[in-house]
Amino acid sequence: MSQPRRSPGHQQLIELQSRIHEYCREESAELDHENPAHPLWLADFNYLALAPMRAGLHVEYFGETWGEPVTWTLQCLARQDVADIVTSLAFTGPDEGANGTRDWDFGPLLEADVHFPVLRSLFVKPTEPADHNTSLIARTDLEEGGDIARFVAKIPYLTELTIPNAPDASFFARQLPHLSHLRISASYDTQNFIENLALSESLPKLRSLDFAESTELQFTWKAQRDPASITTFAAYERLLTSKQGQALQMLRLRNTCLSLGELEALQALHPKLQFMVIQSTRGGYVSHFRRDVFPWRHLVQTDPGEDSARYAVPKGS
Repeated sequence: MSQPRRSPGHQQLIELQSRIHEYCREESAELDHENPAHPLWLADFNYLALAPMRAGLHVEYFGETWGEPVTWTLQCLARQDVADIVTSLAFTGPDEGANGTRDWDFGPLLEADVHFPVLRSLFVKPTEPADHNTSLIARTDLEEGGDIARFVAKIPYLTELTIPNAPDASFFARQLPHLSHLRISASYDTQNFIENLALSESLPKLRSLDFAESTELQFTWKAQRDPASITTFAAYERLLTSKQGQALQMLRLRNTCLSLGELEALQALHPKLQFMVIQSTRGGYVSHFRRDVFPWRHLVQTDPGEDSARYAVPKGS
């Protein structure tokens, strides 16, 4: 690609950048944005960032998931002359949502007849442990409904994908021959992702998987929880004995409740796998602990350095 920063697509992005900036200034005209001693207003941080990357541009939208700025951004990206120069695309923003969720509706882009011929990396910000709102790619009733599959179908050379929730089974009907790094953050529904991946042959170059367990594990008491909402040991076992699982070089599991014995058994199925366990669950307010409105005891821990005898791995194992 020659001179993407002088192309009509780049000019469209520059104009969008200015349009979002002016819109935010007008929407918050009563606020003092010039005095450095004044607070940092949310409107100051709704923006479009551009940077040269590889043979094209990194494009990052930072802002709310509703309203004119995000609508304009999706409409701009739906232009083929813009999509032609995007090599990296990111959607992120502040912890602002409604009814506890932060929904990314990519409908206007997904319905457009456009593809991204040089896009290699797609990033939609995962939910952070301190966030009040769960980030989701969803259109109606908090259902993902195949939107992730429709998005990746427009990206033939997708290599890295980070998303805040798991895709449904239609994701595996898409051939993703270049996808090598995949991170799926925690939401309430894993959509049987691990089981579906174990049966899939559509990701032949996948080498790194970072997968977070359903938030139901921390948000709902076991007696009230649908057992199918949590990925079972048997599902992980099927993955690591599958062709897809054996091709993995790195596996990070976040927020699981697998036992030490189960984790060791999974490692034994793929001894060369770099297998990491991460606990980075959502936080909770101390004032709610005594009310027992959600499982919270995992948030109150003793010094793990004092429990070495309890969790010791036998020597020679």
